[in-house]
This record gives sequence, C-alpha cells and structure tokens, in this order.
Amino acid sequence: MSRRAAPKANTAARSAEVAPMNAGRSNMPTEPVNRHIKLLRYTPRSGGPSRVFGAVWKRRDEVHWASPIVQRIDDVFDPQPFVARFPDAAYEFDHFVAAVAWLESVCYAAREPFEVARACETEADLGLSCIRYQGPGRGEDLASLLGGEGGRAQLLDVELLRTAVSLTLEHLVKEHAVLKGLPLELISQGTDECARLHLPGDQIVRIYFDRDTPPGDVMPKLLVESDRLDREAPESEVSFLVFAQLKTALPITPTSRVLATGMRLPHIANGLVRLVWATPRSP
Repeated sequence: MSRRAAPKANTAARSAEVAPMNAGRSNMPTEPVNRHIKLLRYTPRSGGPSRVFGAVWKRRDEVHWASPIVQRIDDVFDPQPFVARFPDAAYEFDHFVAAVAWLESVCYAAREPFEVARACETEADLGLSCIRYQGPGRGEDLASLLGGEGGRAQLLDVELLRTAVSLTLEHLVKEHAVLKGLPLELISQGTDECARLHLPGDQIVRIYFDRDTPPGDVMPKLLVESDRLDREAPESEVSFLVFAQLKTALPITPTSRVLATGMRLPHIANGLVRLVWATPRSP
C-alpha cells in the first residue's frame, strides 16, 4: 500500500470515529460488529516497549478503526495522549502521526481487517502491527483501551464498545472464580441490552450498555430504571447498566434491583460478584 492520505470527506466517517454518534434504541446499528477484531500495536523506533493503541474491525462491508490516543483539535493532532501511552517515545510523535496518516489510507482502501495486517507487515519501518483480539484474558483489555485515559469512549463506535463489553462478560463466566459457569445469553440485535445472566433462584440479570450518559447523569437514569422495574418487570429481574464514561471502581446500587458500573473488566466483575453474593442460596 502506498502512503497516500485518504480523502478528508471519508476519513472522518471511516477512520477514528471522532464524531459523536446517536446511541438511542432507534438509532443503533442492527448489524453487530464482526467478532474478529484486530488490535493495533505501535513499536517505537527508539526501542521502547510496543503497546496496543487502537483496534480495527469490519462492519457493513467497511473496515473501521479507532484509537483513544489519536485525537484531533481543529485538524491538529493532540500529542498528549500519545505521550501518556508511549512516555519513552515522546520525541517520535511526528513519526507516529505519519504512520497514522498511512494507516488511515490503508483502512479506507481495505475491505477486510487482514488486509490492514498484511499492509503493516510490508511497511515494517512504520512500527505498526496487528494482532487478533481474543478477549480480556489474552493480553489487552479492549474495554479499558477504548475507554482511554481521557474518558473519550463516547466518541467511539458504539457497536465496537458494546462488543468489547460482551467479550468481557464471556471471559468472566469462563474464568472468574465466583462467576465461572453461570449461564450467559448474549443479545446480538441492535438494542441497548448486551446480555442476560442467569443466577441461582431463577433470577435474571439484564445487562445494558450506555456509551453517552455522563457520570453526573447516571444516578437519575438509575432511578428511572428502578421505577420501570417496579411497574413492569417481575421481581426476579435485575437491571445491570454498564456506562462507558463511569470510572468508579465500585458499583453504584441505588436499589437492590438496579446496579451500575464502568465498562472495564474489574468494574463489571465487582458488580456481578456483588449480585451473586446477594442472591439467596437454596437450602
């Protein structure tokens, strides 16, 4: 692949997904993200440690990519997220910007993520490479990566973030000491609901994902959900809301039937474990 720049009219729509997108029930994409996600890795020329900085995936016959450290302000790259991620390679920022420009053109032309991986192999001097994402138990936690240090998850593709949460849930019911073996049903349709977890005693935990609600608006939303459960849902149903912008390590529990956490693996695990411990055991 040549190092041409993709046309600007298409770059914003198909590359870093920097424009906020509506994430309401009626506006969410109905087609899930391809589960074969690849992580983008950058290896500094200075010999510093290589780190994952983004992800590549396919949706609706197009290749998309996203990174929390690639941020533009009035078409100018902000170097601070790069320096925070690669502190030993701060003086390589210009080289990284050139690599990102090349990556944008490759993703614009590609039709499959593996084409991006091959292109990175042919241009090894740029320091870019791709590795397949296999869940949070195999290295990088995609949810933590895309959440970023600056809380910019709300600017990323909602279906990619939702898939990251689903993969985290799958990992927890396979590997976590308390959650291992619990029946998990993933919801593939384009709704806010990600999954349903079945607890002992026929209790059902309905897990929802919310990208756009800021931390200050979480509690009012939880109270609205609590009122809805009291009016419409059976007593065995619990709502577990995962907020992309919520950073607290401890779950928020305004009532016994509503719980909220951030999207990182430890946050979700803490919340689910609390529900398991609160579930009455059969004699």
